[in-house]
Amino acid sequence: MTSIRLQKLIAHYGSASRRKAEILIREGRVRVDGKIITVLGTKVPDDAVVEIDGVCINRDVPRVYLMMNKPPGFLCTTKESDSRPVVYDLIANKYTSLGLFSVGRLDYVSEGLLILTNDGEFAHSVAHPSGGIVKKYEVTTEKNIPYKVIAAWKNGLYINGECYTIKDYRKISLKKVLLTLSEGKNHEIRRLFESINVKVVKLKRIAIGSLELGSLAPGHSREMSSEELKRIFQPIQ
Repeated sequence: MTSIRLQKLIAHYGSASRRKAEILIREGRVRVDGKIITVLGTKVPDDAVVEIDGVCINRDVPRVYLMMNKPPGFLCTTKESDSRPVVYDLIANKYTSLGLFSVGRLDYVSEGLLILTNDGEFAHSVAHPSGGIVKKYEVTTEKNIPYKVIAAWKNGLYINGECYTIKDYRKISLKKVLLTLSEGKNHEIRRLFESINVKVVKLKRIAIGSLELGSLAPGHSREMSSEELKRIFQPIQ
């Protein structure tokens, strides 16, 4: 028998990413062998009975990795407090009981490449900025893009005390640009364009690492191959 940090054990069983597991622990929603644990970093036996909101998570389930072309008009949350449709409504019934969650998020009106999995360790390595995995986004705007301003974003821009930075950009047209980001902060792209009074009319993620969205139709998803999983961790071209 070995001991393991509780948040890592939760992530191992695919019930939540490590970051989400830390939130659940702080909120007192996790029990180990019947006892509520609220201290992060607590080490527990790897065969301990772990419950989240009273539901035991220690069950062997296959690891699943789906790539989806998220259409606009869907949330990436599993919360039931919002009546709007969620991306989990789009996946096949055989996946609904496997504890899938999104690796990072796209906001309600954004679209494009989204990964769903029940592998918490994998999700953490892809989504956390320390992994250095870049993402590419096609951004379409209402009016012409001031590209000299966009270029300056590579050096960072402070908005309300928080620094937003792009890794690179490529001009597609007067009203469309391809942005490469290495750290996806909440609503980062929209806030950057709002700061220069340029409205974003379409935001589409087309790549994570060297994994590209390709021809996958909007609203559709499929399991990823081992080769595609490797592409996520390869430098983007």
